[in-house]
Amino acid sequence: MRACVPSLCILLVAGVAFGERVADNPAFMMVGGISAAAEMCLAAATGVGTEVAAVALEPCAAAIAAGDGRELWRHLPNGQLASAVGGKCISTSGDSVVMAVCDGASAWEAQGNGQLKLGGAVQKCLSQQGVSPGAEDAAALGAISASSSADAMAHGASMAVDGSSSTFWASPFNPTGPVTITVDLGDEKRVSEVAVNWEFPAKAFTVSVSMDGVKWTEVYATDSNVLGTSIISLGAVPAARVRVVMKEAAGAFLGHAVYGIRTLAVFAPRLRAIVEDCALAAKSPDARDKYFEAYVSGAAPGASKALRSEVAALEAARASVATVVSELSQVLPQISSCRGTASLMRTEGSSSVFGQSGLRTFEGNALSKAAMDVDRQNGIDTEGLGALVKEARRVIIAARSALN
Repeated sequence: MRACVPSLCILLVAGVAFGERVADNPAFMMVGGISAAAEMCLAAATGVGTEVAAVALEPCAAAIAAGDGRELWRHLPNGQLASAVGGKCISTSGDSVVMAVCDGASAWEAQGNGQLKLGGAVQKCLSQQGVSPGAEDAAALGAISASSSADAMAHGASMAVDGSSSTFWASPFNPTGPVTITVDLGDEKRVSEVAVNWEFPAKAFTVSVSMDGVKWTEVYATDSNVLGTSIISLGAVPAARVRVVMKEAAGAFLGHAVYGIRTLAVFAPRLRAIVEDCALAAKSPDARDKYFEAYVSGAAPGASKALRSEVAALEAARASVATVVSELSQVLPQISSCRGTASLMRTEGSSSVFGQSGLRTFEGNALSKAAMDVDRQNGIDTEGLGALVKEARRVIIAARSALN
């Protein structure tokens, strides 16, 4: 058993509110031995208290920042490993490692070499499948299609995932109905984030996921987008396909409504928790089969409950500001034309919705890494909010200039 290293201890003090004490069965974190830029911990994939289908390695700091106890575990008398607050246990389904009802879940045995072996005579140990820790852009590795394109050769769907900043997908001018762009990820992924860098933004659009391409679940919707970049945090949603449905254009190009996406990224973890032959797992060059218990004296998961309770109000406020900015942006060209003032067409590097978009920026990056982790894990797009405030300020200044 490895002792809590100083950096991890500091994170524990900062990220976990100590309160409830269970002296006879203290909670602990399972810190992975895998080589990585940041210390990695085994955690419930979508947070405790939800229908979690899998467990995953996450950076310990990020897991703690979620404030929901996803990284905390306890031993049960029969050798099972239970979520400290979620009421489910780590088990197996084939070679996959999943969260399951504890009644009938797998038992585990800690080995002297740091491996975690399935109980009984089976020589299977917990390990990871994949190249390395971290997230990858699964869209770049998948297949993409669009319901329509302006020019399949010059602006086809593949241009949104080709990794080039000089190409983009574009819809035909003045589409008469919704336009859809779909990414087939090949197999099931745990999608953590969808990022759309718009060339010609959609004011109203949705994001949906599917396992089979037939039954779709909507995971995000807005009718008030005014930004050149949309970042949608999803936690760890299982999906084999992701689609973006655009319903209303935010601006116009040469007087025509049009949608355009410069880059579409679908981020998912590279690693998947599995069980494999213990001897084979021990040959891994990065110690991905090693896990160490780092105990905490007590924990009161739910530190982010108060923050999460305000997220809905924050989103309502964001949507309200975005709606007003969008409506004002629509009438500004008319005001400018009447008064002879300069057009609000986007200039290189600006954040207006009228034309080519640049990568998102965030002024005054004074937030600490820990604070940014807390925001991200609780579904708060701090950079997006900063960009919205910047765009609102720009439109207000332009409106004042047009009216003076």
